[in-house]
Amino acid sequence: MNASTETYFVYEGLPLQATFYPAATESPKPLTLLYLHGGGLVFGDRHDLPDTYKKMLSDAGYALLAIDYPLAPEAQLPEMMLCLQKALVWFREEGKKLFNLGSADYVLFGRSAGAFLAFQLAARSNEPHLKGLASFYGYYSLDEPSFHQPSTYYNTFPKVPVAYLKQLLQKQPLAVGAVTERFPLYLHARQTGKWVPLFLEDKSKIATFNLTALDLQSLPPTFLTASTADQDVPYQFTQQAAQLIHRAVLHPVLGMPHDFDADLTKPAGRRTYQQFIHWLDGLYDK
Repeated sequence: MNASTETYFVYEGLPLQATFYPAATESPKPLTLLYLHGGGLVFGDRHDLPDTYKKMLSDAGYALLAIDYPLAPEAQLPEMMLCLQKALVWFREEGKKLFNLGSADYVLFGRSAGAFLAFQLAARSNEPHLKGLASFYGYYSLDEPSFHQPSTYYNTFPKVPVAYLKQLLQKQPLAVGAVTERFPLYLHARQTGKWVPLFLEDKSKIATFNLTALDLQSLPPTFLTASTADQDVPYQFTQQAAQLIHRAVLHPVLGMPHDFDADLTKPAGRRTYQQFIHWLDGLYDK
């Protein structure tokens, strides 16, 4: 795919970048998908969406912009949000011309922790260019009890020595964290019930990032999907969002892991992205 990369902001010396994947059709759809990756806010990078899905979206006429954000614990959630809000301003002011787009309209699209960030951005936005929100196994509140308790599931993994964790921390912020290197940070945090303090040390700010029923009701049209057997983020988040968001579409996946679309050997991922594309097609007047 003919991708191009631009720097949208420099955060404490760290260039934050966005990679643009154009639509493959001569008549692209008037929506750009602004993509935020998962990784528990601790690991991952903007390139994590499998090429299979990028091609499906591109072939269907949709451009994709995959966006960096600084990772925890070197950066905290308020700083992540500040950077991403700058990314939205940058896209609105420069993206249309920079990427030769027919429209500045966009959909916020996130997976897991990226969906959490997308929920936060959508709830704080009142701009007309935001046309929709897509949450793949995401969450919209930090008050979930299992986020603050030792995880039964993650405690089936070998324990991570605290001394080893100190070697993983960087002195400078970073936006790319390989799962092979950074996953132990997340694993230890979930094993000990100390995940939220990893990215939000100030407990008094937690409520700021909990979307209320009223917040959810005010969201734009929303595509929701998650597995009923999600071992990482309770499926109830997706169920409740589907009930409260006025214009929500829910596509449950039965009995698969949290990031079910990572397994390209199973049909669930492709089937869900086909449903996602169908939903996207319904967001604009043909």
